[in-house]
Amino acid sequence: MRKEVYNLEFRSNCSEMTIFGYRFTRVDDYRDRLASLQHLVTVSSEFKIRTNAGNNAVTAYVEFPEREEKSVLRRYGSDNTALSDILLLLSLFTGRDVFTVNDAQDGFSNRLAIADPRFYYWGNELRDSIPFKAHPIPNDEPHGYEIGFEEGLNRVYSLVRSEDWQRKYKEGYFLILANLALRQQPLETAFLQCWTIWEHLFTVHNSRWLSLEQIERLSSYEKIAFLLVEYELRGEIDKNARGKIKTLSDIRNKLTHSGRFPVRGPVYDDAALFIRWTEFIMAKALGLSPSNVLNTKEKSDDFLKA
Repeated sequence: MRKEVYNLEFRSNCSEMTIFGYRFTRVDDYRDRLASLQHLVTVSSEFKIRTNAGNNAVTAYVEFPEREEKSVLRRYGSDNTALSDILLLLSLFTGRDVFTVNDAQDGFSNRLAIADPRFYYWGNELRDSIPFKAHPIPNDEPHGYEIGFEEGLNRVYSLVRSEDWQRKYKEGYFLILANLALRQQPLETAFLQCWTIWEHLFTVHNSRWLSLEQIERLSSYEKIAFLLVEYELRGEIDKNARGKIKTLSDIRNKLTHSGRFPVRGPVYDDAALFIRWTEFIMAKALGLSPSNVLNTKEKSDDFLKA
């Protein structure tokens, strides 16, 4: 069985990849289809592609394994297969909404009509957390093709399917929230959606010994402090760090009530840093070493000690 796949961008010189038995291959006119996707800057890697507004396009086919396993993320219901999970991970790690259509299990007959063709604004550090690994091609492309993405995504999905991970992260619902938060949208809405992810993860980690009522009563900056230590963004939370986290909580409260940030300037940088923190803890939760391509660690240290 084979289906068309929308918006899947392959790594340079990589014409196919297999994830959990699903084999993804480029369409014959892949270069033209790729060029029709949104590109915010002109790129010159395998192909030179100019900036354009873009649209959804079929860029790949997926061939199914002989036996399909059920989804473990339960994105749209209990009848989904593992392909639903893989498409979600591909969306997060390529920065595009990757999907198939005409799938009775996806629950959306109008999927193509409502799909967002824009490249995700956030998620760079998460995407770069899968390390680059070149595979040589004798007497051909001197730099080979990139195989690290395929290997890395298979490791991530193997972890996500494990019983321990499923139990620890309550079927990984935070990944579904992240796929909404990292998309192209105003900073205000991305910030609030990421805050929801942190609230959710705190509940996931503490629901065994705290009641829902206790969790709801606990101050939000205490929850943020807990997760900063839990995911090793901070070794300990001292008085200065606690005060800075409290300012983030104040920003969130004012934004929720007024619909906009209280003032311009550093507030925007602080909100953007919080979203990068979200990418960091997602990478850790998925068994990856978080990328520091945007100097999040250094910016975090400066923010929390200021």
